Amino acid sequence: MNTSRVFMLASDHRWQWQEWCDKNGVAHERISEVKGLVLEAFLQARGRSDQVRTYGALLLDNQYSAEAIARAMALGIPVGAPVEKAGVFPLHWEREPFHAVSRGNSFVKVLVRYRPEWPPADREQQWNKLLDLQAWCRAEKIPLLVEIIIMKAGEDEQDFERRGRPAMLAGLIRDAYARGLVPAIWKIEGTTSRDGAVAIDAAIRERDEPRQLILGKGAGPEAIGSWFDAAAGLESTAGFAIGRSVFMEPGSAFLRGDLSAADATAQIAERYLAFVDGWVEREAR
Repeated sequence: MNTSRVFMLASDHRWQWQEWCDKNGVAHERISEVKGLVLEAFLQARGRSDQVRTYGALLLDNQYSAEAIARAMALGIPVGAPVEKAGVFPLHWEREPFHAVSRGNSFVKVLVRYRPEWPPADREQQWNKLLDLQAWCRAEKIPLLVEIIIMKAGEDEQDFERRGRPAMLAGLIRDAYARGLVPAIWKIEGTTSRDGAVAIDAAIRERDEPRQLILGKGAGPEAIGSWFDAAAGLESTAGFAIGRSVFMEPGSAFLRGDLSAADATAQIAERYLAFVDGWVEREAR
């Protein structure tokens, strides 16, 4: 996978779909159907866009997307999967050993949650696991994508979004480098603050290789657009990794029976392409 520019359709969500299914009386097994729609939508987008053909990538989970991953790999699509157990802190592997289902993937993704005041022993355990994962990825020559979620803990919402989270992200990235953790890609939360985005970019660029992708967090196009505005054009920014903002609404309508598979697929493709076009437009400014 070319990490210099990445437009990632991220559909590795597990517990979010499980919660939705439980609330709506839908069997968990049907989550795999939505994962199949995401792959079909990506293929539609790939057929319509040179940008997607060149820089598109898929993030899918092994729990509900094994068939979709196998098909994507057979088609030569850059695809990766998470290794973390969903929704857990400190970091735990989804399966043991952590690399059991990662060989052959174009990249490996791991999500970590962080607060600086959390117990040191928990944070150290998390660092050690990340370093073990990095060592395996380097031995296998598979790019490592590290997603960071900074948990809010009582801060003022606006100040946290503009200053608090960017400062914590920059500090965590520098701490990672000091410990020897240097992933190919940081997948991080966006900010509306250009100063905050510049601070994150400066921390990332203290090593030559890593790039960053802006994640979506299920937000709407306007909010994500403001994060793109702050981050586009910075040296470390390679693109985005967005999922729920693209597929959650049409996927939910499909599972409820309110939307056909073909219509849900078309809507997912359109939403994904809109973010691709939005990023390219901002880079060109």
